[in-house]
Amino acid sequence: MSTIRQKISRLIEQLSDEQLAVLLPLILSIQDNQVTKETSQAYKNWVGAENDIYDEIFADDLAAR
Repeated sequence: MSTIRQKISRLIEQLSDEQLAVLLPLILSIQDNQVTKETSQAYKNWVGAENDIYDEIFADDLAAR
């Protein structure tokens, strides 16, 4: 029985360069998914309500409003 990797490899071999060009961003996105999740979570933590540093940085701007 073929593994998933083997099946995908066979399918990729059958694609044209134009089709591969469409597929490449998706593959890169999947590959980078873990980094994106970590970055997104770090950003959410930084701007989240629990993080007072953001409010302190812009305290003067908030007071001027």
